Order: sequence, then structure tokens, then C-alpha cells
Amino acid sequence: MIETVGITARRHLEKHHAIFRRLIDYFEKKGKKVYLEKRVADLLGLKKYDELQLGRTEVDLVLVLGGDGTILRVVSSMTAFDSKFFGINMGHLGFLSEIAPVQIQKTLDKILSNKCSADPRMMLEVELFRNKKIVNRFFALNEVVVSQGVLCRLISLKAKVDGRKLANYKADGLMVATPTGSTAYNISAGGPIVHPSLNAMILTPISPHSFSQKPIVIPDDKKVEIVVDSDYDSMNLTVDGQKNVPVKMGDLIKVRRGPTVEFLRLPTESYFQNLRKKLGWGERVEKSY
Repeated sequence: MIETVGITARRHLEKHHAIFRRLIDYFEKKGKKVYLEKRVADLLGLKKYDELQLGRTEVDLVLVLGGDGTILRVVSSMTAFDSKFFGINMGHLGFLSEIAPVQIQKTLDKILSNKCSADPRMMLEVELFRNKKIVNRFFALNEVVVSQGVLCRLISLKAKVDGRKLANYKADGLMVATPTGSTAYNISAGGPIVHPSLNAMILTPISPHSFSQKPIVIPDDKKVEIVVDSDYDSMNLTVDGQKNVPVKMGDLIKVRRGPTVEFLRLPTESYFQNLRKKLGWGERVEKSY
């Protein structure tokens, strides 16, 4: 039962003022408690409102207006709660966001009538160790990447799975992705598309200096360790393309399965239809001259 709703959004949505007002009015008429992220309240010029503080305010449903990047930012901040997520696509590809703004009214009716299905997605828990002490912990819905920075040079990385050596990589970087993230940076780096219902992690080297080092899919109960074996000034640990921290020679990154988050999906939603639509699979391209 949905009684509390949080509304959040990406930046630069000033021209969509009316959409936010429609959402708030809809839920208030249904007797639901509405929380707004500060940027939404500022956009509407509201002085008094109940604030949605990501990671602090527990709500039953989080409505995210934006693209996949906005959803990644929000979900990683809300892992401590059992909130469900629904995306309204105000971005581009929108693999995680469900509908366009024109579908809002009918869709919200279905959500409150329990006519949507739950779509659980696994996350990754990422820990960064330096001198045997943990210095950072993150949660990733898509991927975690260890990579070189601004310089065009390969870095050396040592990877283990469950304490056993997997490979030593000389590459631009190494990625550990979830099935959800398989259609993001992973696919650009040559990794496989993995159905989100599978319990798996994907290890994809980025531009490896070896023809034999290919992506590998492993069970999600495995633990991955990556040791940085280069001593350059510019090397990074990037989480979901949202958070970026520098890493140093000898740093250890541990990756394992993290919490599960739930998205709400419409009954008509099809993963394979989504792939065809977003990636243009099998679609004939009309040439124009």
C-alpha cells in the first residue's frame, strides 16, 4: 500500500513546471503524503513543504523525473529503505525510466491500484581499502569502474574472484557490472547484455592490451577483488558514472552483491521490446540523401 510519495528530479526542468504541479495535486487528492526534493520545491516557488532528503526520508514510492543518470543518483542514496522506484523519462535512452510525461495520469492510476509488477534489481556493494583500512563504501546499480584518468596510458590491475587469481590486466580499466548495468557502459566497452533477472556479475576489461582477455560473467555470490598495480597520479574509481574518487598504487577494491531495489513496471512492459526500441535492434534505417 502506497501512502507516502517522494518526488525528485534532475536539473534544468524549469519548463516542466506544470508536470510537477499535476503530480502533487494528483497525490494530494488521493490522500497521499507528498515529500519534495528541495530543487523541486524551489522550482515551484514553495516556501512550506515536506522535504525529501535522499537517504534520510523514508517513503513508500519515489517518483524520479529525469533520465537514467538521475535514477542512479537517487537509488544509490536510498538503499537503507524499502522504497519502490518509478521513473518518468525526461532524458534520452531511459532504460530504467518507465514512461514519458504524457502517460502520467493513466500510469499513476495503475500504480495506486496495484496494477504494476515489482521488478527487483541487484546492486553492488563496493569498498575501497588503502593500507588495509576501508576509506570509502558505495552502492552501484549499474557498475563500478577502476580506470586511468586523463592520460592515454594503460594501467595494471590484478583481479581475484573468491580469493583466487583471475587475471592481471593491462588496460584502460576494469569494470564490474550488474545485469541492469549491462546495457550501459558495459555494452560500450564490448561486454555482453545480461537479462536483469539473472543473478550474475559481469567483469569487462576496458581496451585490454591482449586479444585473449574477454568479458566474463560470474555468479552473484562471488566476491571480486581488484588491486591497483600502477603508480600514476591520475587513476579513478567511478561508481555508476555519478561518484568519482582517486585511487593509488596498492589500493584494494572489493566488490560483492549488495542490496536489492525494486522498480515498478507496467503490465505491458517488455524487456526485449525495450531493447529493440532503445538500441534499434532489427529496425530498418531509411536513408535520406
